[in-house]
Parts: sequence; C-alpha cells; structure tokens
Amino acid sequence: MRLSAQIKQATMDYVVSGIRFVCENFKKRGPGTESERKAQDYLAGELRQWADEVTVEEFSLHPHAFMGFMPIAGVFMIISVILFAVNGRYPTAAATIASAVLALFSVLMFILEFMLYEEFIDFIFPMKKSKNVFAVRKPAGETKKRIVFGGHADAAWEWTFSLHGGKAALAPIIFGSILGMLFVFVTDIIYLVMKMPQFNTAWTVISILQLLTIPFCIAILFFINWRVVVDGANDNLTACYSSIAVLKELAENDIRLENTEVCCIITGSEEAGLRGAKAFGKAHANELNKVETVMIPLETIREKEQLAVYNLDETGMVHNDESVCDLLIKAGRNVGIEMQRAPIYPGSTDAAAFTKAGGKAAGLGGGNHDPQTYYHTRYDSWDNISEDCIKKAIEICLETAYLYDKEGLKKAEGN
Repeated sequence: MRLSAQIKQATMDYVVSGIRFVCENFKKRGPGTESERKAQDYLAGELRQWADEVTVEEFSLHPHAFMGFMPIAGVFMIISVILFAVNGRYPTAAATIASAVLALFSVLMFILEFMLYEEFIDFIFPMKKSKNVFAVRKPAGETKKRIVFGGHADAAWEWTFSLHGGKAALAPIIFGSILGMLFVFVTDIIYLVMKMPQFNTAWTVISILQLLTIPFCIAILFFINWRVVVDGANDNLTACYSSIAVLKELAENDIRLENTEVCCIITGSEEAGLRGAKAFGKAHANELNKVETVMIPLETIREKEQLAVYNLDETGMVHNDESVCDLLIKAGRNVGIEMQRAPIYPGSTDAAAFTKAGGKAAGLGGGNHDPQTYYHTRYDSWDNISEDCIKKAIEICLETAYLYDKEGLKKAEGN
C-alpha cells in the first residue's frame, strides 16, 4: 500500500491554514529576528503532535552579511573606477594599487559570500541568534537508516529588482555587476604590470568603459529593500508544512517504517546564506554519519510543472548525491510525475550545506528558475500558493520514504 495514497483533505487544509497562520502572526521573519525564533518555537510545538522527539537548537550568525556586502561592494567599485580615471591624468602607484585592491575585494565578496556562501566578511556585521528544529519519528524496528525532509522558516528581505522588473532587471544587474568588477580589476592589474603608462587612446577607452560600470554599482546599492521582509509563504513555508505533513500523515495513519527514522528539519536563517543548515551539519556531522542519513530539503513548492530534483546546487558549485536524486525521481514517477534533474542558478538550497558537511543530500523544488513576481517580493503571500503542487510534493516525500526503507539508495541508482 502506497503511503502517498493516504493523504487526507484535512491534512491539506491544515497545511494551507498553517501557512496563513504563520504569515499573519509571525511577520518580518528575517534571519536572526525575534519573529523568526518565535515561528520556530511554534513549528516545534506543531511537530510535537506527531514526532517522538523534537529538539530546538540555537546558533549564532551575522544575518546581514550575506546580502549586506552588496552596498559595500558598490561603493568600493565606484571609488575604484574614479581613482583609475583620475589616475589617467595624474598617475601614481598608490592610486592604481588602491583601485585594484578595492576591485579585488569587491570580486571576492561576490564570489565568497554570494556564490559560495562562505562567511568572508560576516564578522563585521552584528551577531544575532537563530534556531533549528529537528523532529524524529522512530521506526517500528531497529533504526538502520534515516531520511530527513525539511524547509526553512525564515523569510527574505525584499529584492528591489524582483519586484520591479523580475528577470529582465535581475539578470543584467547581477551579471553586469560581476563582469564589471572583473573587468575593472583585470584592467587595473594590466595597467600596473605595464608600469602605469601615460593614457593613450586605448587606455582612455578602457577608462570610459570602467566608468560605464558605475550604473551597475549604483543599482546594487539598492538591490535589497531592508525595510521590507516578505511573508515567505512559498519561500519557504510551503516546504516547512509539506515536511511537517509527512510526519502528520504517518502518525495519524499509525504508520512506522520498518527500519527508517522519518525526520523533519526546519532550519533557520537560510536566507542569510544557509547558516542554519551549515550550523546543523557542523554540530551533527558525527551523529548523522553513524546511521546512513538522507537529507532532502524542499524549496519553494509553488509550480507543479516545475517540480525538479536539484543535483547541482550553490550556483552549480556543489554536486549533490546522485543516488538521492535517483530515489526522488523514482518516487515522483511512482506518484505520477516525471521529474528531471536541475541546477540552481543563481542561488542554493540547504542541500548544498548538508552535502558540504559530508552528507547524502539533494533538493526538491517547485519554483520557476526565471524569477516570478512572488520570488523574494511582498507578493510571496499565503493567498498566492498552490495547494495542488504542495500535495504532489507531500506524495513524493512519502513515496521517497517508503522506497528508501524498502530498497535503500543503491537499488534506486539508474532509475
């Protein structure tokens, strides 16, 4: 008997009403905020109805670093370009070196903070507290395996250009900024290597091209609207409640898998650069490796036709576990949906953090890769979710748990 065949309408009603309740009662759930922590405590209370064990763990982070580097980089780049232009008339080694250093530091911030999710300049921002919630439903017999579904409870600060322009605005600003920084840095280095020749026509053109990057630098100063924290209904309460619903269905149908723990993790501060998942992976790496553990974070369960398995994560820099991908794809096929592997560009899921911690992980998502109006904007509200997509995601998760208990990972490979 398929577990997914047991999903009740009452469960779907619970999911929808739960998403609405959190949106209405825990506003401004930015990473490291009191509202986020209160939402985590509330979700932990909900999970205690259906789990055997629920733990809540605090961790520290610097939530504004992940996106807060952008205005720093924008200012640095404007100064760098102006220094280079002025240096064309009054060349000095100090000005040219300063220009190159500012450009290099900006490039490093983009690569390390934004693309690789590393804590490069976090220490210069205020420290806050966040929480992770972990719930366990034990098997009927001996625990030989563990499968973990989850989402993140925090919500994003609004992306100005997602609200005003979507992909048409985001793509040129993100890629124009990155390419502009690289161009400025490389031309500064070439100029230094050539021992700062007097500006001729070629170098004048290069200086003008550098000046043309300033509009992109100004744009990234306003990339984040720090005054608005979105409701985060799709990103990522849909994932939280889909994962909670898995334990709810198992408990209310009095089902325990034979040898597999079924768990739910609700991470904190994902929107601050996967900080909750990173903290959990660091704290529990040894424990999770004692029993084979599969981590399946869900992300933005909104569009059924876009449901996919994320094998390439963290802007393509992290390769998630292919056997977990196979398991999810087979589960999807069993419940009537043919999912494909997909990369995350640009961006990441908690699966990347779990993979980097040495775990077996893959993401399950249902968001359009071309950012929609609900992506990191005030339109990510409880009345803009897809119950149909959420139900299918719950079916996939239940089927995945069943297959994993019966077949494990190796038998799923190649399907």
